Amino acid sequence: MKSFKRCFMLTAIFSLFPLLLSSTLHAEERKISKAEEMATAGSKEPVAELDSIGTSQKSKLSEEQVIEQLKYMMVLGWGRMEEQLREEGTFAPFGFTLMPDGEFKAVILNSEGIRLKADFTLEAVTQNLKAIADTRSVWAVGIMYIHVKEKSDGTYDHRIQVMTEHIAGWARHWSYPFKTVDGVVKLGAPTEIEARPVYFTKK
Repeated sequence: MKSFKRCFMLTAIFSLFPLLLSSTLHAEERKISKAEEMATAGSKEPVAELDSIGTSQKSKLSEEQVIEQLKYMMVLGWGRMEEQLREEGTFAPFGFTLMPDGEFKAVILNSEGIRLKADFTLEAVTQNLKAIADTRSVWAVGIMYIHVKEKSDGTYDHRIQVMTEHIAGWARHWSYPFKTVDGVVKLGAPTEIEARPVYFTKK
């Protein structure tokens, strides 16, 4: 699977979080963005123009179409980290966005060669995704990371967590149990969870 499109190279450190958040605050009577105009669940005429991911003409977005688009974005995100996961058995948390024209971009932490703790990276990427979503200029956002939990028998449960959200008002999370054997990633059946949006919250 190939990696897709360009990557956002966002250097995010906690000291900049307040600046990021304050720069994306909206007044109570904010303008509706083009992406939101095209795909807000609460509007009367949300439309989509993404021929390759479920809609061939302008039409009202259904929940099924939104989830298909979120899965499409997840597949592109998977392509970005799959090689690293095979070679190293892990990958750093990263985010991703999907534009109304179908363009995918990854949101990564530029650590300039310094190995950072996963928790720090996850928090930094999460804050940047929130700032991006607050602009309401993207179609969807998501984040992917590894969660490890010790089980009662002393073994560890490794899961790839995928959290996605669409500006139309739906969110889905997927949790994939996995293990790497001789450079081969073996996935178990995922758990899909219907979630409440946290990035595209109306002000």
